[in-house]
Amino acid sequence: MVAVKSLEINDKNARRLDNIGSYPELETLHIRCLEDLRALPESIGQLSKLKELDINNGNGCSMNPVLPESIGNLTSLEKLVLFGAQDPRAVDESDPVPRERHKFPAGMSRLKNLVYLDLGRNGLDEIPVFVKDLPRLQHLGFAWNGAKKLPPFLAGLHELTTIQLDSDDLSDLPGFLNTLPRLSYISLGGNCAITQKPTKMRDLKKRFPRISFDFENEYDCP
Repeated sequence: MVAVKSLEINDKNARRLDNIGSYPELETLHIRCLEDLRALPESIGQLSKLKELDINNGNGCSMNPVLPESIGNLTSLEKLVLFGAQDPRAVDESDPVPRERHKFPAGMSRLKNLVYLDLGRNGLDEIPVFVKDLPRLQHLGFAWNGAKKLPPFLAGLHELTTIQLDSDDLSDLPGFLNTLPRLSYISLGGNCAITQKPTKMRDLKKRFPRISFDFENEYDCP
């Protein structure tokens, strides 16, 4: 039997997730729009060769499963996408179901080989503390959340090259970003307190001369 190294799970084959531990050679796992999923199974922690876990829900569906503590056993994981995958907010006003925000498990701090992390569109008002424990992180996605400021612990992520902060609630950036030797790109579109002020954009370019900024708004600012 040929070992399965890549798998996509969606509403048509959702039962495969119940037996995910039976795919020990899996390197890439995509989970798409399982709106009834209440929790990822503990057995996901058995996927010792998994390099990419992608739960990207775009803007069309809502997921908020509990992440198991065993996720910390995925020590080979290099890319983790949770875009819209931890969002307790209703998709629209017609959705009456109240949802609880689940805490990120402590095991997330053990994902030491992560180089790419996307936590976008999850209604988060701050970057979670476990991010400080990811020494190899190069790409941090935190767009479409509600961050008003960036935490000082980002200064310890010396491999960071890219930060996506589109449509958050930022009005400025902290000076400690200049201490990150590899940081070269920040997207800020949709942070209207910045992108609607030409003087502020010029000021950021002057203060952070090594960083390339993207100020383009996807939608018009009010």
